Parts: sequence; C-alpha cells; structure tokens
Amino acid sequence: MAALKMDDDYISKMKKMYTVDPGVVDDMNWFLVLAGAAGTILCVLALAYWLIRFFAFLLSVSRGVKNLKDTKFWKNMGVAMLIILLFMTGSVFTLLSQFYDYMALWGWGA
Repeated sequence: MAALKMDDDYISKMKKMYTVDPGVVDDMNWFLVLAGAAGTILCVLALAYWLIRFFAFLLSVSRGVKNLKDTKFWKNMGVAMLIILLFMTGSVFTLLSQFYDYMALWGWGA
C-alpha cells in the first residue's frame, strides 16, 4: 500500500511539471510555419537525392558495373523511402499526436 501511495504522488508531481500549455503553442505559430516550410524543403531534397541514387544504380546495372540483385542496396533504399514517405505524408506527426492523446487519456494533460 505504501508503494502505491508513493507512485501516485510521483505521477501527480510529474503531471504538474510536464503539462503542455496550449497558449505557448499558439504564440509559437510563426515558428511552426517556418519549421514546416523547412521540413517540406528537406523532404523534397531527400526524395530528389533518393531518386538520383536509384537511377544511378540502374545506370550502373545497365552498364554491368553492379548487380541488380544487390540486397543491401534494396534494403537501404526501401528503408530510406519508408522514412521519407513517413515524413512527407505527415504520418510521423500523426503517430506523435496519437501518443499525446493517449497520454492525455492517462491523465498527463490534466
């Protein structure tokens, strides 16, 4: 019973320390717009770099320099494309938003 009391006290202190103030997010709107623009530019550059590497690999295959069955290349390119698509579609932020919503349900935002 004493351990349960200590855990409740610790959690209530953590809730008070790490509560997000929505007013701060509203005041930082200009920063979020600039960060979104920078993120968009970085995603486009990453996709362009990915496409250049992909077509350079296909050119090397057509010349006989590299093998089309290079599994390391395909794994690396697949993971890179997955990360790029997660950021371009906003899925990363959706996952973070859902995590924040679950934290609010658990009582961290109250």
